[in-house]
Order: sequence, then structure tokens, then C-alpha cells
Amino acid sequence: MDRVKDVFDEYKLQSKEIEISIQQMRQNLYDFKEQIVLYGAGSAGIAFLHYLQDVGINPIFFADGDKEKHGKICEGLEIIPPDKIVKRVSGNPLVIVTINTDGKNYCKDFKKELLEDGHQGVHKKLKEYGCKNIIDYTYFRRCYQLFRGEKYNLPACTDVYLMLEKQGEIEKVFDMLEDDSAKNVFLKLLRFRMITDKVNIPTYPEKGMYFEYDLFKRISDEVFVDCGACGGSSLKDFLEINENQFEKYYGIEPDLVNYIKLRKYVSELDKNIQKKIRTFHSAAYEHNQGTNFYVLNGPGTFQAESGSDFVNTIKIDDVARGSRVSYIKMNIEGSETSALKGAKNTIKNYHPRLAIMGYHKTSDFWEIPLLIKEFCKDYKLGLRSYMRNVAFAYYAYENN
Repeated sequence: MDRVKDVFDEYKLQSKEIEISIQQMRQNLYDFKEQIVLYGAGSAGIAFLHYLQDVGINPIFFADGDKEKHGKICEGLEIIPPDKIVKRVSGNPLVIVTINTDGKNYCKDFKKELLEDGHQGVHKKLKEYGCKNIIDYTYFRRCYQLFRGEKYNLPACTDVYLMLEKQGEIEKVFDMLEDDSAKNVFLKLLRFRMITDKVNIPTYPEKGMYFEYDLFKRISDEVFVDCGACGGSSLKDFLEINENQFEKYYGIEPDLVNYIKLRKYVSELDKNIQKKIRTFHSAAYEHNQGTNFYVLNGPGTFQAESGSDFVNTIKIDDVARGSRVSYIKMNIEGSETSALKGAKNTIKNYHPRLAIMGYHKTSDFWEIPLLIKEFCKDYKLGLRSYMRNVAFAYYAYENN
């Protein structure tokens, strides 16, 4: 098996071949000045917009297939229907699809990429609306200078320069992983991020992805803390997989639209189940003082200092109030390290099984497992990939 050092050495030999410079990116986009539209006014679109604006490239509209968003303003840009792009943009618009993808392979040549069919059915539909120039934002992931600083949450695009600085930490995590399967996935994720899109990463089904009970024993008195409870999807999976046998459920969700859906789902459950459920309209975090978020009224709500919404926050240590917790799941759009810090005492005292998504920020790749082991050195660390090259989770557990 390769080592982490082998991947870094390979990158250093090939970096000039791999990387797209800011100058090359500007040249690619030069013919579309004042004609760039971002399709997808969600978390990826907001982050990508800010990265472009930071280097002086200014899209003029968002477009989105969600009719509820049409006519609204997102980060200063009007959100228009996709069938109105050609009418609203004079000349020859370039549509950059800013929807998180499942890791399709992308070529490096801009002109060739414009000829490819990209994200699911989006390209086909946009072409039907008369858009001739369409490209997925992940084409730009090789413009490493663009994504320096980890300022915005964009999972498919990596701050490779930060990874170069943190090679030692990345090697430590590799050595901590429990088995060859986890190590193999880790190396392939590393290669995907630094060298090539053409990596075949073993994946697991997304259904039940937070409850990989083949790694550890299922118990009938589970006390489950669900960070990023969304509209109740993970609670539903939890109840199905555990056949409604559990001691306590704590659901934490910052987005009000999602939280209302969660409460509605809970209200329709059997009364005896409802008694064991507590929900919090807050974000799991390292303090209880609140912080800025981009609240997107659905999937993708994320924390950012530039966010326009102030959201209540809560520490897992305070949710549990010092009592036993047996399982913690986190899929919270880049707030995972902060939420883990807010669960420090719970983890140290009770050693709950952990399912923590590790892909939202570049630094999550190594910071999350290092923090987990700092809090409990006896944990075993597993790693599994979902959605091909994009989503992956760290699992922490003790011997059964």
C-alpha cells in the first residue's frame, strides 16, 4: 500500500501539470465578462460566488430551478428562472453550475469541458432553454490559488496549499486509522484532492450512512445526539434501523424550515416514542453564544462569519446535561470541529460512538480525527466514503 508521503511526492512532481493558474482561469473567462450566471443559489453557489469575487470576477445573476427563490436576492444577485437566462443576459452567457456533485471526472481543458454534459440533467435542461455555454464549477477545482485560505465552505474544492503545510498531521491520521480498508479510502481521497479526479473510491450506500452497525454493536438503549437533524430524515433511519428501541433522542437543527419539518415528523410518531425525544432549534457548536449563518431554508445551511443570519448555538455537553450519550452523528456543513469541541466532556466521560462527516472543509480531513483521538485515545477510527469522491465520514468506536 502507498503511504501519504508517496501521494505528496507525486503531487510535487506533477504540480505544474496539474494546477490551473489564476491567470489561465481569467483568460478562460475573459470572453464571458459581465455574462456569468451561477446556477444553484445554495451553499456551493454562495461559496463559489465569494471565491470569484475575491479575485475580481463578478457573476451578474443566480439562476435556480426552485420557483420559491425566483425574484429574491442572494448575496446581492437576483435569482432568475433558468428559462430566462438567455433573455436577461445580453450576448453569450456562461452558466456555471454550482450544485454539489457526486464526483464526475472532469477534464482540464476549458473548451472541451464546455462540450461535456455535466451535472445530472441540469445541462440538458439548460440547453433546452437556449444556454450554449455550460460548465460545472468543479472544473475550477484545479485552480488551487482560488481556494486558498479555506474562507468559504465548498466541499468539492480543496485548499491544496494548506494540505501541503499539514502533511505531518495528515500522516498522523493515516497511521491512526483502524484497518487497511480505511487507509485505502484515505489515500484515495487524498489523491483525489491533490492529484486527479480519476480515482475509484469504494463507496457505501447513502441509505443508513450514519448507522454503520457492522463496525460496532447495536444496543437497545441508545442515547442518540443528532446534529443536523434536518427535517427528520436521520431520525427516521434511526428508528427503522433500531426498530424503535432506544432510550433518548436529541435532535439539533438550526434551519427553521427544517426544524418545523422535524417537529411535524415527531408529532406524528407514537406518543411513547415522542416522550423520549427532545429537539433544539439551534446549531451544535463549541459555545452557547450564537453565531452567524447562511440560513438557506432547507438543505445546506452553514456557519460563516459573513452569514447574514444570527443563529442560536448549543453545546452537546449542555444538551445532555452531563448524562450518558451513546451515539453522536454530525453532518453540519463545516461546523463539525466546533461541535466536537462542545462535546468534549461528553466524549471524555462516556465514549459515545461517533459518525462525523469529514469533507465540508479541507482541514476537516485531519482536524476531525485528531480531535476525536485527543478526547479519547482508546477510540478506533474508521472511514467510509459516500457519493463517490465527495462525502465521507469518520467513525469512532471502542472494542465491542
